[in-house]
Amino acid sequence: MAELPGNENFEGVVAPPKAMTDEAATPQKTEQDTPGSHADAEGALSRKTFACLAAAYTVEGVDSQLLSTCLFALQRDIDLSLHEIAILTTAQMIMANLAAPFWGILADRHLLSRRSILALGCIGVGSAVTVMSLVSSMLPLVFLRAMCGFFLASLKPVSIGLVADLTPEQHRGKIFGQLQSFFMFGMLVTTLVGGNVANIFIFSLAGWRVLFFVTGVLTYGVAAILAKCMVEPPRRLEKPEASQGGACRTVGDELMAVLRFLTIPSFSILVLQGIFGSIPWSIMGNNLLYFKLCGLQDWESSILTEFTAAGMVGAVLGGFVADVLARRLGKHGRPLNAQITVAIGIPLMYLQFYGVPAGQGSFWVYFAIIGSFGVFGTWAGIGTNLPILSDIVPAEHRCKARGSIVGMPMQVLRKQVMAWEGALESSTAAAIGPVIVSLLAQNLFGYDFGEKGQTGSTLESATALGKAMAATICIPWTITLFAYTLLHWSYPRDLRRLKEQRKAAQVAYQSQGSLATSA
Repeated sequence: MAELPGNENFEGVVAPPKAMTDEAATPQKTEQDTPGSHADAEGALSRKTFACLAAAYTVEGVDSQLLSTCLFALQRDIDLSLHEIAILTTAQMIMANLAAPFWGILADRHLLSRRSILALGCIGVGSAVTVMSLVSSMLPLVFLRAMCGFFLASLKPVSIGLVADLTPEQHRGKIFGQLQSFFMFGMLVTTLVGGNVANIFIFSLAGWRVLFFVTGVLTYGVAAILAKCMVEPPRRLEKPEASQGGACRTVGDELMAVLRFLTIPSFSILVLQGIFGSIPWSIMGNNLLYFKLCGLQDWESSILTEFTAAGMVGAVLGGFVADVLARRLGKHGRPLNAQITVAIGIPLMYLQFYGVPAGQGSFWVYFAIIGSFGVFGTWAGIGTNLPILSDIVPAEHRCKARGSIVGMPMQVLRKQVMAWEGALESSTAAAIGPVIVSLLAQNLFGYDFGEKGQTGSTLESATALGKAMAATICIPWTITLFAYTLLHWSYPRDLRRLKEQRKAAQVAYQSQGSLATSA
């Protein structure tokens, strides 16, 4: 793959000559040179930092499956309808997407350290999940799921920004894939344990309540680990200047940043594909309910829902394949990676929910379909989206007061890109995905489980849910496949523009240095 601009200096700035630097002339040694901290200080992702980020990803994976493993029990025990459950999911996802830029601002403006943001996020998630184990009415559940989404939104943008800052481009796919495998590990544990615990009673307590309480306590433990053990990578760039206009000016600056990002063709294309591509993922939590309605046992439903066992392999494989394609095909490698995985995923999901009639598929048939999807249908986010987002950050150059750095801090822009792209691409999916499935299943295809007081599975409801799932997955992903095709045009163009901006910055800096020397 052609050399990308910025690889030699991960902060994305033009490094000044040593003679003109004050603070960066000599590396600073701190008392925090514990194992792992030195690597971060040298601009590499240390093992300790990676382990802490993996813990944060695991928390997010656990919560992503927590509600879905309890759908059957919630409908049975507190009479929630499929539409009400969709509202819970939508409330969390909308709040998460709206809050992501907020956490990005806190990190970008150095109002909180990245370690503090990650720890605070885990504390908030733990609090919301723990209290959820004690309530039974709809309104408090909606508030708590929204609260959970708000704090969960702090984990991914900061984690992705750290990886983008500390990892060279040619290895990002692999690192993102490894982190995603921990996300899927959290999903795996939650589904395997929760799918079997949620529907039983433990010491006269509903299993789903015990599951929520224990998860909340363990999340507190992860927060303590992050606060104690994570090494904050030193910030080599000056602190961003405080906004002179207060909160209104800050909001205005962020809105202008969004508009600037939308002028980047690849960013806009990724937002477009994300709007449609995230709709299927927003409804995957219905898998466990679908299999239980088909008449499968709890343990069978849990294993089938947990395609993440294969997805952990798929995440790592996808990152590796994308890196190989990028080296061999240059700027067309990562878009091709996404096209391949989406083209594989569409027929597999159609086969799972519609091709195999409800009640006629055996455990092993579903296992083969879901395992194949987990290995081959999960490459796009890790191998394509995140690395491209790390590459297309624009170099909007401005001079610092002493001329020591040219260009806006690249890690600031990267976290802004990650946060705003996540918010823009997923907000629509979060708002309409679960609602579309519930409306199609109940109003068009005849889903009635829970509403008529039924406690067993029905093939009629399973068929209705399967049809709704197939339509809500395959149609959006077909649009996504077309959107990824456009990256073959936009991605090389954006990288060329970024390289030209970097060269212009170097020329401007050299001219500035010459003037300073002559003066």
